Amino acid sequence: MASFAVILAAAGKSSRFQSKGAAVLGSGPQKKPFMDLKGRAVWVRSAEIFSNREDVKQLIISVAAEDIEWFKQKFRPNLAFMEIEIVAGGAERADSVQNALARVKTDIDYVAIHDAARPLITDKWVGEIFSAAEKHDAVIPAVRVSSTLKRAGKDLKIQETV
Repeated sequence: MASFAVILAAAGKSSRFQSKGAAVLGSGPQKKPFMDLKGRAVWVRSAEIFSNREDVKQLIISVAAEDIEWFKQKFRPNLAFMEIEIVAGGAERADSVQNALARVKTDIDYVAIHDAARPLITDKWVGEIFSAAEKHDAVIPAVRVSSTLKRAGKDLKIQETV
């Protein structure tokens, strides 16, 4: 069985995120991965999908340097239970991922990178992605659009169906 390291990217600023009415778990940064989703932080729900897999041998999360101490205190039980390593994020997402890549163990076969603010991935999808990774140089998941898409103009009025 191939071994995987999973990098959870959670160091972003969440600048587009509007947290009106949303609750962060305890006082802390108002960032999407740290928000409450039915009693657990969004990032925890993302991490659980990977931590429960036998082929995932290492979990690393990148967190903004200014949030690390708060993050360690707030989520200590989750970090310990899932054996997650924390790395400081960088100025850009690519820097955060690079910092995490530098910590991947040498005996790991493959690395998966996942946005910690996206908790709706399923174990079935992860299995399919991991299987594809063993056959191809790089893999990215995609889902067919099942809804109608509309393109809006600058005035936010619908211009066309895509």
